[in-house]
Amino acid sequence: MYAPSLLEPAAEELRLADVCGRGATEVAREARTLLGERFSSVTFMYVLMRAFEVDYTAARDASRWHEFHGGPRALSDADLEKLLAPWLAR
Repeated sequence: MYAPSLLEPAAEELRLADVCGRGATEVAREARTLLGERFSSVTFMYVLMRAFEVDYTAARDASRWHEFHGGPRALSDADLEKLLAPWLAR
């Protein structure tokens, strides 16, 4: 686990990024670029909550995106888009 101070710069950059018109998968891939080797389902949850005020339950569900984990509970790109739309549309 990483200390919040190591993740805050990425969350701030993501918050300031122009996400208007960009989908959740693009935001997730931008987070991967910003976090580099720190990118994981847990750090993705953290930056979503900090950058876009995504509630914990939705961020937790977003951490099941198929690019993190496979399996029957993995979220497709379309599922991720639908899940995060309320926060990314702001």
